[in-house]
Amino acid sequence: MDKSSAKRAIIALARDGKLALTQHAKTRAPEAGKYPLTLEQIRNCLLYGNITEGPTPDFLAKSDKGAWKFAMERLRATERHTVAGVLIVETRILVITGFEWSKPVRRKPLIEDYDDDEV
Repeated sequence: MDKSSAKRAIIALARDGKLALTQHAKTRAPEAGKYPLTLEQIRNCLLYGNITEGPTPDFLAKSDKGAWKFAMERLRATERHTVAGVLIVETRILVITGFEWSKPVRRKPLIEDYDDDEV
């Protein structure tokens, strides 16, 4: 399966709400500062994101129609979400994990940030 076929299949299943989440995707590790994505964030990542890894065959999944591992990423102005899962063709998407990357906010220093002696 190529990326474009996989993306079409993922979009179709996500649009129909055919998603299954593992316990890991639901809880992550809040004690370590890793919070799970909401179902809406996961769905939007699958609908509007781009495949960054895969699809590669998943030989561990028990499916007659084929199963493909993938990772998708969605970038927005204030968010960067990644979802890793298994596409079980024509059946559902098994979401293994979903997480948000935090990116540092950088800004140019304002002139007021300098003392008169530094300028």
